[in-house]
Amino acid sequence: MNTRRKKNSSGLVALVLLFLILLVAGYAIYALSASAALPETLPDSQYMPRQSLALALDEIPDTEPSSLMLAPTNINNIIYTGYLALINRNHGISAEPDGHSLVMAWPTVPVSFVDGMYVHSTALQAVADMFDTFRRTDIGTLFISSGFRGLALQTELYNNGDNGGFAMPPGHSEHHTGLAVDILAIGISQAEMANSAEGRWLAANSYRYGLILRYPQDATHITGIEFEPWHFRYVGRPHAYYMKQHNLVLEEYIELLQATGGLTFEMGGRIYHVLHQTPQSGMIYLPQGVEFTVSSDNTGGFILTAWE
Repeated sequence: MNTRRKKNSSGLVALVLLFLILLVAGYAIYALSASAALPETLPDSQYMPRQSLALALDEIPDTEPSSLMLAPTNINNIIYTGYLALINRNHGISAEPDGHSLVMAWPTVPVSFVDGMYVHSTALQAVADMFDTFRRTDIGTLFISSGFRGLALQTELYNNGDNGGFAMPPGHSEHHTGLAVDILAIGISQAEMANSAEGRWLAANSYRYGLILRYPQDATHITGIEFEPWHFRYVGRPHAYYMKQHNLVLEEYIELLQATGGLTFEMGGRIYHVLHQTPQSGMIYLPQGVEFTVSSDNTGGFILTAWE
């Protein structure tokens, strides 16, 4: 009887050990595949000295025209995103986003208030993926404190000064797009975010998920906005990667694309072609035979992103 119990016990232990081995192996495979899909780790440029765009143009070797095959298309027939739309004091929104593109942030990610916190669905997925990675660091707990803002709320914040003087005039806030989020950490104030472990992690890693630190410390003269270590904007992974790699803010990136006509670069084993076009007689040229997206730059041009 005792022998049989010992055999049963031994068999149970063996099954538990086998399950644990398979679980660890599965997680390792998942972690390797997830890391392989992300861009390479780049140095934290949050506090790097910013060079002039003219110097950047001289030093960037990959501003060559794309060899893609292009065909003319009427802009009225194009479905385009606003992922790269420039929203600042000089360039306001033309319209608030389609309500179908906005989704409630809770319970996908932690938020400061459950009811009424909306974010663009694509940006929310990027934030959720980033938060999932951050949770494995055991640094702290992140949450979204602000997402989409309508014109009425932005008017109230701007007139009342309830945002510490950081609120933009109505119609000129990135929050109108649903692509911008303010991210804070539990127990860390806005003023403390820049030098906190949470804030530094976000500044160093957000580009891996298509998000940029929109208003860096040394770019106030370019963005017109004081340093906001909590404000992140979704632009898409290849663009966030390139801006991080070359320490560019969105104003500089769009100016670079306008000056060169386009970029071709490699990221994560794929070749990306980023083209800037200004419509001529209501027409722009779209890539043929490859996957691509189109975004308005909100300055009169369009940015095409193709990959192969």
